[in-house]
Amino acid sequence: MKTLFTSIAIATITFSASVSATNVQLRPADNTFETKVCYTAATESLKAAYQLVRESTENFDRFTAILSCNGKSLARTARTFKQADQEQTQNIRKVKFVTDESLESQICLDAVLIGVDVALEKHDMQRFNIICNNQDIKTFAKQFAGKAVSL
Repeated sequence: MKTLFTSIAIATITFSASVSATNVQLRPADNTFETKVCYTAATESLKAAYQLVRESTENFDRFTAILSCNGKSLARTARTFKQADQEQTQNIRKVKFVTDESLESQICLDAVLIGVDVALEKHDMQRFNIICNNQDIKTFAKQFAGKAVSL
């Protein structure tokens, strides 16, 4: 029973950690120079942090040898948040939506932008079976869910 409870607890903690790691928001804890360097490395780049240290009177190698950003080295901090940034930008995909001025095209476009039911109601087409690119309008609109659409 204890092992089952322990397994469930570990799984829950692991799941919670992976969910919260996707929405990381960095805020500097204080206004110290060390915090500024760590924050710059995480939000901009290691090169930007290097420039910040070089502009001060500190020696970069000696300074970073003793600096710890939340228990990580400066380089590791920059790498970690750069990877998180890249993963988030990869999740956002833009879709080019080509349409003409016909009523059918406008209904399909509105279905993607404002939802199928609202689009059909807007154009007073609730009782018709609308086909968009050889697909039912609901199937068509669903494939664009969560994507940025540009016209």
